[in-house]
Amino acid sequence: MKIKLTDINVADYENSLALLNEYIVQNPSDDSAYYLRGNIYRKMNLFGDALNDYRKALELNSQSRAAVAIEILNEILEFRNTDLLNP
Repeated sequence: MKIKLTDINVADYENSLALLNEYIVQNPSDDSAYYLRGNIYRKMNLFGDALNDYRKALELNSQSRAAVAIEILNEILEFRNTDLLNP
């Protein structure tokens, strides 16, 4: 089955990840797929996975929106005070 990015409902994280993983296997040079998967990982608080996908998107396309996403995610991670979260 040929998957299109427009067919993916990002509100359904688990299903979206499965479809994106399959899409990326079929289209490994599509930076927008990595960016989209990074967004899903970020929403799931899987920040390391999100950064990896954003970096891959940026590697494939230096004009990718992932550059801004990386900056924002880095700001979020710098702001978090893990001492408060883990008493």
